[in-house]
Amino acid sequence: MVAAKPAPLGRNPEVAMPAARNIAFLASDTALAQEAKRRLEAFYGSFPPEDADVIVALGGDGFMLATLHATQNIEAPVYGMTAARSGS
Repeated sequence: MVAAKPAPLGRNPEVAMPAARNIAFLASDTALAQEAKRRLEAFYGSFPPEDADVIVALGGDGFMLATLHATQNIEAPVYGMTAARSGS
């Protein structure tokens, strides 16, 4: 008898994560983050954080922390995407 190979970490093959339909993009004031936000919103659309399934924070560590604090009462998960210069 051969044991079944376990699923990769974080993945359960029997439970599919629903696709996010409503995404809120929040960006720091940097040109890079603002351009990323513009392009992502053009492709995926944009929703206010309180109506979103997922919130995406575009910026550095400080912006991510500020976004987590500002959205702590919203049920949507927050994902961070680096859009800052190293060390800023």
